Parts: sequence; C-alpha cells; structure tokens
Amino acid sequence: MGRKGYVMNVALLQQSFAEVKSQQEAFAEAFYRRLFALYPQTIPLFATTNMKHQQSSLMATLELVVAGVARGDNVIPSVEQLGRRHAIYGVKAEHYPMVGQALLETFKQFLQDKWTAQVEATWAQAYAMITDLMRRAGERHLIAINTPVENSRV
Repeated sequence: MGRKGYVMNVALLQQSFAEVKSQQEAFAEAFYRRLFALYPQTIPLFATTNMKHQQSSLMATLELVVAGVARGDNVIPSVEQLGRRHAIYGVKAEHYPMVGQALLETFKQFLQDKWTAQVEATWAQAYAMITDLMRRAGERHLIAINTPVENSRV
C-alpha cells in the first residue's frame, strides 16, 4: 500500500472481492445485519444514516482499496481521509475489531468453500492495515480540531 512492510497477496484480494462484488447489495446488507447482531452497541453510530447509501459506500470503499492496491496506487491518503470522517462520526478504536469480525464472517458466508485460511489471512491483514491507517488519522484529526490555536502576533 505504499509503506514499507505492507505486502499482501493482491491476487487473492482481487479474486475474493470479485466473487462478492457480483452480489454486492446482498453482501453489504448481510454485513450490517451481522455487525448489528454481534455488536448492537454499534447501531447508534448509524442512527441518522441512510443505510442504502452506507451499504453502497462500504462496497465502493472495498473496491477502491482492492483496485488501488492491485494497480499499485497509493491508497493511503484516501484511507486516511476515511479515518478522519469516521472519527467525526464517533467511531472509536474499539469499533474497528467489531467491524473486522463482521466483515470477515460475511466474506466467509459469501465465499463458502472459496474461503480458505489463506484468503482469511489476506483479508485480515488488509483490514488490519487499513484500519490502522484510519484509526491513526482519525485520532490525529480529533486532536487537531480539539487543540486551541493560539493567537499569533504579527
């Protein structure tokens, strides 16, 4: 993803995402159903959210990351912007593992026998890297917007 040490099996990401992309609406609906069933405490984060739009955004973000990584694009700025937005929405560090579990379980459900230990490890690694970038960017952003700027004298 443009940083030293971020090496992943891009072909597996592409192949597995292509499998679910053809069912993206059902995938996104299943993901949010699972997230809310496993972690009802996340429901308030979406209280004023248009869930159809949110589901589309989820799939667009996954596609952006998978396609960007496959092309060798630097997706870090986009992922960090996503982290800043999520911090403003109230997403906290403890929410990321919840989302990760729901996401991996949803991939497993949709990929069925194509969900191998290697596919799971690849998606877990990709999710960990993405959320690490998001979380850090979100934390920095919240600090920046909550830090008073002293009046400068000219």
